[in-house]
Amino acid sequence: MTTPEHDDYTPADLTPANESEIEAERARMFTLGFWKSLLAGREGLGDTFWAGNYLAALFFVPVYVLLIAIPPLYGLIPVVFALFGIYLLFVARAVWLAKPKGDAGKGWKIAGVIWTLMNAAMSLAYTPFTGGS
Repeated sequence: MTTPEHDDYTPADLTPANESEIEAERARMFTLGFWKSLLAGREGLGDTFWAGNYLAALFFVPVYVLLIAIPPLYGLIPVVFALFGIYLLFVARAVWLAKPKGDAGKGWKIAGVIWTLMNAAMSLAYTPFTGGS
């Protein structure tokens, strides 16, 4: 029996005794180095999919809300939609390149790429319809 692979950032033992290591690894997700590594596909498949799709949305969604709340900035809404869609295309590439940890097979990788591409397509398709005046 082989032990599952672990990268340099994820502790092998995730018990509360290693809570400080877990917190440090999660804090790393808010650094520029993490995002460069993520978009290059060097993070694990799970981190790449979840952080790439949904942690980034924690930035983009408040930007959308702010732009909607300030009428003179309505013209920037399509720009943000387009940027998010393009960003998601890069995330789809990164999900494809990312190495799954443990026993995760190609099925999860393919599902992650398809899901991310669907989100990118939705964002890019809505772009022309998001500009208000």
